[in-house]
Amino acid sequence: MSNKRRKWSLILTGIAILLVAIGGTYAWWVASIQKEQEVTMGNLKIKADFAELEDPIGYEPGLTAEIGGRIENKGTIPAMIKLNNNSEIKFVYSDDQMTAIPESEQKFIKDGEEAIKLSIDLTGESDEAYFFKDSSGGRYILLETGGFVDTEIVAEFDGNVMGNKYQDSTIRIGAKLDATQVLNGALQSQFGLTTDDLTELAESANGTRTKRGLSKGEQRLHELVSRGK
Repeated sequence: MSNKRRKWSLILTGIAILLVAIGGTYAWWVASIQKEQEVTMGNLKIKADFAELEDPIGYEPGLTAEIGGRIENKGTIPAMIKLNNNSEIKFVYSDDQMTAIPESEQKFIKDGEEAIKLSIDLTGESDEAYFFKDSSGGRYILLETGGFVDTEIVAEFDGNVMGNKYQDSTIRIGAKLDATQVLNGALQSQFGLTTDDLTELAESANGTRTKRGLSKGEQRLHELVSRGK
C-alpha cells in the first residue's frame, strides 16, 4: 500500500513539474515590432564679405573706419551671430615718450587697452535678419536660413586711450563673427546669455512691436528657442 502511495505521489509530482514548466514557457502572450525613422542633421555655416578701405593710411585718434559688407547664412538652420573684437596693433614706440622699438622686435599684439572700439550696424533692410543688443552693448544678428544682410562694421580709434605711442602704429582691425544655434542652451554656452538678455534694436527692419510688447524679432527669437528644452 505504501508503494502505491509513493508511486502516486511521484506521478502527481511529475504532473506538477510538467505544468509549471509548461506554464513558465507558454503562459504569457508576447508580440514585438520594430519601427525605424532616419533623420538628417542640419549644419551651421556663415559667410562674410567686406570691402577693403580705399585709403587706409593716416588715421588718427577720434576718427572711425567704416567697413561695409554682407553677412550670409549659408547653413540649413537659423543662426545667432555675435561680433567680437579681435583687433591687433603693431607699435613703433614702446611708450608715450616715443621710445623706439627696434624694427626686428615690432610685431602685432592683441589690443589689450581696447583702443579700437568695434560696433556693427545694418545698412540694408532684410526680412530675414533681426538685430539685437545685450545689456553690455554687445551686438547680435539673428539670421534666418539662407538669409543675408548688408552691414557696416565701425572701428572707432579711442582718443582717450591712444597716447603718443600709437603714432605710426599699424592697426589690424579684426572683426570676428561667431555663430551658434538659436536655442537657449547654445546661447548660454557660447555667449553666456539667454533670450531675456537680448533686446531688438530699432535699426532692424522688423523692429515694430506686437500687442504683447514683443518686437517681431523678439517674437521670432522666442519661437526658435521654444523648440529646445
